[in-house]
Amino acid sequence: MNYKNIVLYGGSSEITLELLKLYYEETENIFIFSRSLEIVKDLLNKDIFFKDKILTKIKIIECNLGNYEEVLKIIRNDMNELSGLIWVAGSTGDADLEYNDANLIKKNLTINFLNPTILINEFSKKIIPNSNSFICAITSVAGLRGRKTQLFYAPAKAGLITYLSGLRQKLSTKNIHVCTIIPGYINTKPFREGKWKTFSFLITSPKECANLIKKGIHNKREIIYINYLWKIVMFLISLIPEKIFKKLNF
Repeated sequence: MNYKNIVLYGGSSEITLELLKLYYEETENIFIFSRSLEIVKDLLNKDIFFKDKILTKIKIIECNLGNYEEVLKIIRNDMNELSGLIWVAGSTGDADLEYNDANLIKKNLTINFLNPTILINEFSKKIIPNSNSFICAITSVAGLRGRKTQLFYAPAKAGLITYLSGLRQKLSTKNIHVCTIIPGYINTKPFREGKWKTFSFLITSPKECANLIKKGIHNKREIIYINYLWKIVMFLISLIPEKIFKKLNF
């Protein structure tokens, strides 16, 4: 399968790096949106996969990912004839700090809901409709039920999941596939630094995550649980009555 131009939004993620490897041979140009050009270059230079590759097809766009107005200008002025978009960017935040700081709440909602919906919407206008066109966004199992430890992150991701469902319906007539990724724990740097405690079988590597994303896009899956066990876990959690759930400490 050959693509013309693909956008990977969120350049410093280990998932982005793995996706870049998977799509490198199949795509004419890959645009990476990142806060830091140097971080992405450093990741490429350290990875043996890119040692003998022609890196001119990889276009790194350095911008403030938190400023949707800045990114909107880039999309409108510089993005054309896109084949696909994979949205990777996101941040869990800190629910305890956010509870006492309205600015931090705004930041979390902006990063995880406002920016994705506004910018994915704009990207969608630049995608050429055909049988291979796609939009894919990483959400979270957190968006399936509210929790005190993810007080603002959870509703932001829930909103993103709902938005993608509506966008999927809207773009289905234009032959642009919309794919929602619902991962659990991915063994990336933020996860490791957060020192999360969980069972190893609930953790997925960035490489496996990227492989499942690409496979899901290729097979035109609408909703993909990166680790299928999470679908079972979240189904069981959804069955817990609110009177009991509110007393649980997680």
